[in-house]
Amino acid sequence: MVRFLNPASAVTRNRVLRTRGVLTHDACNTVAPKRRSAPLARFWRDARGPGNLARAITLTMFWSGAALAQATLNGAWETKAVMPTARSEIAAATLDARVYVVGGLVQSGGIATFEMYDAAANRWQALAPIPEARHHTAAAGHDGRVYVSGGYRASFNEPLRTLWVYDPATNAWTRRADMPGERAAHVMVAVAGRLYVVGGVGDFPQRMWAYDPAADRWTTNVAALPTVREHTSAAALDGKLYVMGGRWGGRNLRAAEVYDPATDRWTRLPDLPTARGGLTAAAVNGRIHVAGGEELGGDRTFNQNEAFDPAANAWVTAPAMPTARHGLTSAGMDGVFYVIGGATRAGGGTYTSLSNLVEAFRAR
Repeated sequence: MVRFLNPASAVTRNRVLRTRGVLTHDACNTVAPKRRSAPLARFWRDARGPGNLARAITLTMFWSGAALAQATLNGAWETKAVMPTARSEIAAATLDARVYVVGGLVQSGGIATFEMYDAAANRWQALAPIPEARHHTAAAGHDGRVYVSGGYRASFNEPLRTLWVYDPATNAWTRRADMPGERAAHVMVAVAGRLYVVGGVGDFPQRMWAYDPAADRWTTNVAALPTVREHTSAAALDGKLYVMGGRWGGRNLRAAEVYDPATDRWTRLPDLPTARGGLTAAAVNGRIHVAGGEELGGDRTFNQNEAFDPAANAWVTAPAMPTARHGLTSAGMDGVFYVIGGATRAGGGTYTSLSNLVEAFRAR
């Protein structure tokens, strides 16, 4: 059930936290106002008149505080079987109601761990490790196989360009054609028979690369990402690729964009309500759920669960995750949004707050 909120019921305050390095944090905190401004009060008073409701709703979307004109989505969270290995900066791919989680960051660095979650049985299984240990990697499921690209090796100074594919039928990995360059803290999404690598740190981060699994060949001849970003999130829905949030140049981002492979064009969407990087996204019930994230220059993590509805071209606020985390991964299966792993503290606190939690949200 979706319930619409009066945009005057909240205001946004921007706060910037700077560190000694290049990182900054642009947080959007929502606080209750003491009273409405006179223009906004008149706006809602006039909207009550006959025939003015549609006009009021339309104008609301373009008001200076339009990002706050959101709906709420009802639902509940449930805790599932914990992941065997607690880890952060992980990636996941979904195949046949199963989630495959690869790599990750632990106190000793990157790991090669590969584990599968069976949602129907609520059970985990350890599988053959990926041949190269890595963290901040990306994964996608396509045609019954799991593809894993890039990431960092043990340190943060060694981004990878390798692409590996896992076959569940043989429990074995095969190396495929390398990416055109190195990437880490990026995303990879399967859309319209291709795998698209978007954002990240490494070579030419604004360029998007497309991989054809049938030909084992990469192309760089696709439209560039309009807003360069890393530690971002992405998901596919109805043949399009959605990219939400992330960070760049020491600040968290709210930018949301969608790519249509049929036209090779990007379109700007309404901004993500909460600026954040280190987040995750998955498509569920016709919406893109975006959850988690971290502040920059501190150790706070986000529990926000915000969903974009393409049909309405608007964001919906859903019940927050029970456990705030960053560096997590997610999956959407059978109407349920699963969030997996990560760390409950940001920055240097990541290593001492690794999570193996699996929490699942179902809208109602």
